[in-house]
Order: sequence, then structure tokens, then C-alpha cells
Amino acid sequence: MWKYFGTLVNVLTVTCGSCLGLFLKRRGAKAKGGASAKRAPLPDTMMFCLGLCTIFAAASGLIGVESGAQAIIVVASMVLGLLIGYALRLDDKINSLGDALVRRTGGAGDVANPAAGFVTACLLFCIGSMTILGSFESARNGNGPLDLNCHTTLLIKSLLDLVSSTCLSVTYGVSVLASALFVLVFQGALTLLASTIQPFLNAINALPMVNCTGSLILLCIAMNLMDIKKTKTADYLPALFLPILICWLLGLFGIRV
Repeated sequence: MWKYFGTLVNVLTVTCGSCLGLFLKRRGAKAKGGASAKRAPLPDTMMFCLGLCTIFAAASGLIGVESGAQAIIVVASMVLGLLIGYALRLDDKINSLGDALVRRTGGAGDVANPAAGFVTACLLFCIGSMTILGSFESARNGNGPLDLNCHTTLLIKSLLDLVSSTCLSVTYGVSVLASALFVLVFQGALTLLASTIQPFLNAINALPMVNCTGSLILLCIAMNLMDIKKTKTADYLPALFLPILICWLLGLFGIRV
């Protein structure tokens, strides 16, 4: 059951951050710069540090391909995935959905609205590239011993969420603490889904290419964290699933990469 380790750590950091924020709120402290559903007000130095850690986490996956054919599939998946995400305006639609949900719960008119706080926290902690990538990575840690290499993305995300939940709970109060349960259910379900299809991925030998593609998307996230290049990373998410489709189609013709 170690596949849920990253999710459990994430739940713990959200809980601890929320409790810390409630403590600061009671002492009359205010989070510097407020809180946003799109990006929590973290210090630039911490963002840069987390970006470096994200690059480090992605490095091992970049060398996971075993042949030139697999490398070509990764490149093709990234290009086609971006074209699909761009055409669907995936990143814009996800952000628009989040904004609409916050408005429907009263977040636009009252920043202290508990319902808006819960929705804002759930969106910030669960809707994003790191959630999907991290959940699929964690699923690789099967019934054997704990392998921290399978949880690096969610562990880095947990550090981000620790600070974000502190800032949000100062503004919204105890409703942010309730979002920890949503994190547990949502990320746990994603990990369960990923572990269910993992035997199929191994059968068609798609896992190395899925890992490499995920690492490239992780690099995009790192560039956003370090403020090097702002990229709509959700537009790349279709690329994560294209190696599976390509390997399956090649397998129908008896071609194994």
C-alpha cells in the first residue's frame, strides 16, 4: 500500500499548514499578499528552490528511455499532446472552471466565505499537472518496500501545499482544513486508477516513455516555479497518455519498442 504514501504526506502537509494558518489567524496575523486560487504568495527564493528540486526530480525520468525508437515516441507525444491541449484550450478551461466555481460559492463578493474557501483550496491542491503526474508516479510503488523515487513529485507538491494552505486558512479559516479530505479522496482515486492500468502499461512496454514524458512536463512546471518561462502546463497533459496509445497501436502490428 506504499503507493498512497505521497498522497498521505500531501494530506498531512495540508492539515499542518491549515492548522498553522488558523493559529496565525487567531493571533491576528495576516498572510503577506493575501491568497489566490491560482497561485499562493510564496517568497521568490522558495519558489526558485522548489523549482530546482523539481528539475532534480525530473532528471532521472529523462534518461529512462531505452532506445531511439522510444525517444521518437516521447518527442511525438509531446508535440501532438501540446497541439491537442492547445486546440482544446485545456489550461484556460481548467482555470475558467476554477474561477466559475469560486464565483458560484460567493468568493467574488466575500473573500471570507467558507464555501469559497473550501472550493478554492480544493482547486489549488488538486487541479493541476503535478497532481496527475504525481499520482501516476506513486502508482509505480507496488506491494514492495517504500520507494521514495516514486513519490518525488507529490513530495515537492506537498511542500508547496504546506505554504499555500497556511496562507489560505488565514483568509478563509477552518474550511481550508476540510480540503485535506478532498485531497485524500481525489489523489487516492487517481493513484488507484494508475495502479489498475499499470499491468497493461508493462505489457505494451509504454512505462519508460510515460515516465520520460511526465518528466518533461515536470520541467515545464519547474520553469514556472522559477519564473524562467511561463507555460500553460495543463496543455501538455494529453502528451502523458499518447505513448500508451502509440505503443498499443504498434503492438497491434506486432511492433514492440
